[in-house]
Amino acid sequence: MVDDSDVLPIDLQEWEEVCEHCGRCCYEKYDYRGKIFYTEVPCQYLDTETNFCRIYERRSELNPDCAHLTPKLVRSGILPDDCPYVKKLQNDAADK
Repeated sequence: MVDDSDVLPIDLQEWEEVCEHCGRCCYEKYDYRGKIFYTEVPCQYLDTETNFCRIYERRSELNPDCAHLTPKLVRSGILPDDCPYVKKLQNDAADK
């Protein structure tokens, strides 16, 4: 059986266009007893004025700790409910 929990519901360009560049996914987070807490510490590559990554095209190479927002990762609960990625997956699931 194929695990489709990480299959993009749309093509990659459309998936990335879902982002509203709030920057929250680029701040350090920690999990305490199953609840995600955000710190005030942004990734060193986040331009905090524009909320754009300064190394986006090479982020995997230059920052191996950068987590790509896949459907599986988004469903894991690391992002707030008002994140456009979370809403997109919730809407897609409701449409099924």
